[in-house]
Amino acid sequence: MKFFKLNILLITILTNSYQSFAWGSKGHAIVSEIAFNYLDTNTKKIVLQYLDGMTIEEAANWMDDMRDDHSYDYMKPYHYVNFEKGESVKNNPGANIISVLSMTINELKNYKNLSKEEVKKKLCIIFHLIGDLHQPLHVGYGTDRGGNTMQLNFNGYGTNLHSFYDSGIIKYKNITLKDCLNSNKLTTKEISDYQKIYVIGWATLSRSYLDEIYNFEGHKVSEEYVNANAIIIEKQLFKAGISLASILKDVFHN
Repeated sequence: MKFFKLNILLITILTNSYQSFAWGSKGHAIVSEIAFNYLDTNTKKIVLQYLDGMTIEEAANWMDDMRDDHSYDYMKPYHYVNFEKGESVKNNPGANIISVLSMTINELKNYKNLSKEEVKKKLCIIFHLIGDLHQPLHVGYGTDRGGNTMQLNFNGYGTNLHSFYDSGIIKYKNITLKDCLNSNKLTTKEISDYQKIYVIGWATLSRSYLDEIYNFEGHKVSEEYVNANAIIIEKQLFKAGISLASILKDVFHN
């Protein structure tokens, strides 16, 4: 019976739809919670005032939750950017994660001249996209659409690399907020230095994990692969959280 239940769990985890969402709702929620662990009381208060009753977890997932509303279809390209292997990460103007995230941060710095609804929407975009940016396949290769067309098999069940990395590993390993906080091996200075890097630098570091993510033979991934990449995921969720905290402090410092 235990084996049967495990198989059902794997089927549920690994047979996600072709168009997957970065980190899944749990991962994005963890990013927002880590950010609030690293925020001062005043900044938290300002952010919650502008969210106007929306929780930080809801804010972090808003862009995915709106995907079924076709009036927001223009946002679909915001979640990612592709560079082929060997290319440098750069800010190409247009509807892509680096350009939109950079622009939205700059716009939000003028928040006192924006309506409350505009500030709330921009906060939701930043909460979500900073999480997406730290999922390496959202700064991936165009040839396989960030791993979406790379088919995988884990324990006899099929999925694609992007979906497996977005949420499959998180669910299978039951990665929690505590796991991500405990994954932090950075000193206070190293955290501060990382927070100063900003969008293109964060994207470049996120993309640096791609060789490890594609380190499998054929189309099968092993338990060892999952364990190794779970460690990367915990670290990236943590870094996304401290990056988000850095942005919010920078925007609302006055």
